[in-house]
Amino acid sequence: MRQLLTLFLIFAIYTNSIAQNFDFGKVSISDFSRIDLDSNAHAIVLNEFGQSSVFVDDYDNRIKLLHEYHVLIHIIDKEGFKKANFEIPSYKRGNYIRDYFDELKAVTYNLENGRIERTELENKKVFKENYSAHLDLNKFTLPNIKEGSIIEVSYRTLEQDLFNFKTWEFQDDVPKIQSQYIAIIPASFTYNVALRGPYKLTDQKGEVLREYIFLDGLRMDCSKLTYKMNNVPAFIEEDYMTSPTNFKSAIYYELESIFYPSTGSKKTFSKTWKDVDVELMNEKTFGGQLKKTDVFKSSLATFISPNDSKLEKAKKIYNYINKQIKWNNHLGKYAETGVEKALEKRNGNIGDINLALVTALMAADLEAYPVILSTRRNGNPNALFPMLSDFDYVIACVDIDGVKYTLDASNAYLPFGELPLQCLNERGRIIYSKKSSNWFPLVATEFSEVNYALEGTLDDQLKIKGKLTISSRGNKAFLKRQHIAKFNSLEEYWEKMDEEMPNITLIKSSIQNLEDIDQILIEEFDVVADVSKQMGQDEIVLAPTIIDRVVHNPFKAQERTYPVDMGYKSKTLYSIKLTIPDQYEIVEKPQNASLVLPESTAKYKYVSQVDGNQIEILQSLTFNKPLFSVDEYFSLKELYSRIIQQQKVDLKLISKK
Repeated sequence: MRQLLTLFLIFAIYTNSIAQNFDFGKVSISDFSRIDLDSNAHAIVLNEFGQSSVFVDDYDNRIKLLHEYHVLIHIIDKEGFKKANFEIPSYKRGNYIRDYFDELKAVTYNLENGRIERTELENKKVFKENYSAHLDLNKFTLPNIKEGSIIEVSYRTLEQDLFNFKTWEFQDDVPKIQSQYIAIIPASFTYNVALRGPYKLTDQKGEVLREYIFLDGLRMDCSKLTYKMNNVPAFIEEDYMTSPTNFKSAIYYELESIFYPSTGSKKTFSKTWKDVDVELMNEKTFGGQLKKTDVFKSSLATFISPNDSKLEKAKKIYNYINKQIKWNNHLGKYAETGVEKALEKRNGNIGDINLALVTALMAADLEAYPVILSTRRNGNPNALFPMLSDFDYVIACVDIDGVKYTLDASNAYLPFGELPLQCLNERGRIIYSKKSSNWFPLVATEFSEVNYALEGTLDDQLKIKGKLTISSRGNKAFLKRQHIAKFNSLEEYWEKMDEEMPNITLIKSSIQNLEDIDQILIEEFDVVADVSKQMGQDEIVLAPTIIDRVVHNPFKAQERTYPVDMGYKSKTLYSIKLTIPDQYEIVEKPQNASLVLPESTAKYKYVSQVDGNQIEILQSLTFNKPLFSVDEYFSLKELYSRIIQQQKVDLKLISKK
């Protein structure tokens, strides 16, 4: 959810500000009393303050952003100790232009025998990690942390990036009693401002600071914008979600324009999609790569026949690029080394691989285009204002007789026309030309399926001996093939699999279609399963759900404020056929069950039937759509609770009299 606060920072003028920084070191004994905002919290932010202001640095006469931060956190228990670890980023843009981190104060307070004991962080315990060519991390951990400690940290950063100003996250993984933020922005700067997330501000106000900054040769007014949010719940990450930044309550800024009074000129930063299209297609590491069709002319002739259909050509080119360029694990919408060098070195980033794919398809006279997207962990791209920085990935799209196939040639186990989960992030932007682009849906239409089939016999030692077959298709097969590839051999994979199933022993194993990624992946095992218990001389209890039993509910939150995004529609099928010894008969078995969510968006079915000394159990769990709304969350949570209870019920056998 995103709310526009203002578009052009037009605020009413107030005489008083609601938010000011609180004094450092003013911790009282009453602060150690637990505030019952969240009984499950491992830590709680008692107070948090931030202020960001544009200023001119006298040292180098550059316009910079001064950000001040101050926080007071109560550590409740050992799980909350992680809040004493800090990593403050400092970005680098060459040898001389870089962010700075300074004026750090950090203290731990402990209540000992009715007195507050202070332990200050020593300067030598602050480390700078050279994380990458463009990023340093300033790292430190508060000393003398105990259950019940209060920590206080304040620092400032001098930052070069004014485009996005400073994002302020009201929500964190622990609750906050109070979070306040002030932005001081010159009148000549125009920002688009948006509040994202489910919670509303407790208060927001603005005032004008007259002649506050000397800029562009003039004394200029500034807007002082104050935001406050009280009693902010913790943001709890659960399974089946995209980037937390999509859902946390936070304020985001984007620079639209700067007006220069000395010349009367205005520089606009906000772009239209036409501006973005031109920029991308003129960029040598993007559009420039698509002009290199001659690179592929000779190689295409070696494996494409004039009699091939368009789809056959596309599949052959996809397989060619997939084999020729290995992914170096770097993301990016731009080519890192370029198509020619990537082919020569047989190595490249996502941009190298998939821009090469688009270019090769075009060289074969196929209608192909690049699609830029933001991966799931990167967050959703801004739908209101075109921002190239939102996109971190590129794929190919080929149009064959009106059918658009989306392609990512970076993974050897990904079939033609399928995308990895990280790319299924609502929508991307298909770039048709310098003059045209459009939003493009990135949703998987096929089901991801796995089928477990066990057929066996319960012997006199109460062990099940039989054959287990696991069949996987779609994303399930892709993930399984990827997993198997991490092992040095199939034997090593099977050994690991055997370790992870403590009640099942693999006797003989085989696999079909491991390399043929367009076919169903089939695994077959001769197994011995020890899942029965002798409860008395004449009674046996048998757990019928032997494989992939659901033991944990992935949905635990009391309230979820963001959708459940599974990425794929899915089906999981279980089939068990079991022959029991003639001297026993089945007297109790789980009741049949059929659970269906409204409009059949999800279904679970359990059917068991007995025929003489044979029992057959069929289970199925189907999700007929990949995305479930917040309103559907509790239905999903209840569905899993019922499945867990259903699979706990055992079979009961007694000896015949």
